[in-house]
Amino acid sequence: MNIGVLAYNGKPQALERWQATADYLSKKIPKHQFNIIPLTLKGFENALNKKTLDFILTNSGHYVALEKKFSASRIVTFLSRYKAQTLKYFSAVIFTRKDSGIHQLKDLRGRTFAAVNQAAFGGFQLAQDVFLQQGIDLLKDVDIKWLGFPHVEIVESVLSGKISAGTVRAGVLEKMDANGLIDLSEVLILEAKKTQSFPFLHSVALYPEWPLAKLPYTDTELAKQVAIYLLDMPSDSAIAIKSLGVGWTIPLDYTIVHNVLRRLHAEPYLIQPINLIQFLKNYQYWLIIFIFIFILALFKAVRLFKSNQSLKTTQQIMINQQSNLGQQYEQDLDQVQLSLKNETSEHIKIQQTLIEGCVEMRELYQIFLRNDLTSKQRLHSIVECIRQHLDMEVGLLSYFNQDHFEVCSYSPNSIIPTSPLSESLSKQAISERTILLKQNTSQWQSYIANPVFIDGSLHCLFEFASTKPNDKLNQKDNAFTKFSFELLNLVSQWVGSEVLAIEHKKQQDEYLLAVKARFADISKREKEVLSILVQGKSTKAIARLLNLSPKTVEMHRASLIKKTQTESSIELVQLAVLAKIVEHLQ
Repeated sequence: MNIGVLAYNGKPQALERWQATADYLSKKIPKHQFNIIPLTLKGFENALNKKTLDFILTNSGHYVALEKKFSASRIVTFLSRYKAQTLKYFSAVIFTRKDSGIHQLKDLRGRTFAAVNQAAFGGFQLAQDVFLQQGIDLLKDVDIKWLGFPHVEIVESVLSGKISAGTVRAGVLEKMDANGLIDLSEVLILEAKKTQSFPFLHSVALYPEWPLAKLPYTDTELAKQVAIYLLDMPSDSAIAIKSLGVGWTIPLDYTIVHNVLRRLHAEPYLIQPINLIQFLKNYQYWLIIFIFIFILALFKAVRLFKSNQSLKTTQQIMINQQSNLGQQYEQDLDQVQLSLKNETSEHIKIQQTLIEGCVEMRELYQIFLRNDLTSKQRLHSIVECIRQHLDMEVGLLSYFNQDHFEVCSYSPNSIIPTSPLSESLSKQAISERTILLKQNTSQWQSYIANPVFIDGSLHCLFEFASTKPNDKLNQKDNAFTKFSFELLNLVSQWVGSEVLAIEHKKQQDEYLLAVKARFADISKREKEVLSILVQGKSTKAIARLLNLSPKTVEMHRASLIKKTQTESSIELVQLAVLAKIVEHLQ
């Protein structure tokens, strides 16, 4: 059974250190002869490709690469020794001379740096990871000098001043100082760390010690026996001491080693350049499936995109419609609020008009009920009341008599108007047989005419006018105007009757005056005869009462008929009673 061992200090040292362990296994497992095969990193590759090794013993980083590439699997982990202390883990140290002027890793930019080789885990990769974490690429920013094994040469090159700084496995400096090869007081540790129970100077974290691993073709039962006997090796045995350790332990977790190599893109995590032709050959079936899935997904994506666009368009239309509806709603709401406001305002105006109208109606009613007023005084009060209600400067009531108007009543008394107030507008109102409201005419700023017809004939005319604009009557359909028109219509009918009564009384008075004038020339005796005649007395009775002869009484009767221009005694008596001549005589 061949055990490949990494000879980092040379083949003789590797044989000297590990041959006793191989002999120990050969003795414990007599059926097999175990041999130590010292190898370099490159030698490991060749031997494993030829399958000439059954077990491998190497550093942690190298093992992880072989685990990934050749499916090696660890069975135990080596326990190293430093004085009386047992160590499961190892580390690396980055150092320089104290007088080099280098104090931080960034000071090494453009300077020389010594390491074993690019694949050495403890001899380069751990230091490379620390530099990388501080943004320094050792392979580009620093001049690397690959000195290979053993680590002693790296230490000597740095301390001699040939190279600015270097990195070695933790413990190398202490061992060289103990052997008198160097003076640690001349060494400056960069990125120095302190870890409890770890005795060596170090600049990086701790990582598990070397593992012993089997290859996939190695007999599993044999591997179990090897692991059992190594774990059973006494820590103070000569074999353990010869290996510079205290024996072996169960295999540790090497995940943190994998993490370092992943960050560095080192074996087995190298970024390989893509060979397109080889890639197509190796994955042609997968590519066909992928292309088919891609085309199908693309088709679905296009359909989804179109559906999404259609949905967005529909959504935008809905948003626009919603916005329009919102705007329309706001406009409708504003319109409703405005209408409500106008309606409320109109309602208030109507209410105010009704209140004022009630006051006007009550005042007119009181005018109608007053018995102390003559007809003319009553008409004047009505015209005055309506004029003030309409807020007009002039109010005029005219009586139509034989194709012309005569002033009947007016307000105020300080103005004596000419009837009509407007010839043309009054004719228009009479022609239309309705109340006429005009604003901004050539003669008046505000003008109202209300003709009054009785039995189909024009009887009188109400007119109200003002030389100033009248805001109350600015609209024909407003509440005040409507109420005022109704009030005018109501009052006009009564006023028309009142005017007609006045005219009749006037005519009656004129007739009575004419009748009385016909009795003005009668004598005293004729008056005595007339006063008894109206009592229905006969001629004889009158003669007896007046001590006159019947013939004389007849003579006086005939004289009365002649003077009063009557046709008979009956008509004479009627006129005397009508004109109240008899009462006057009595």
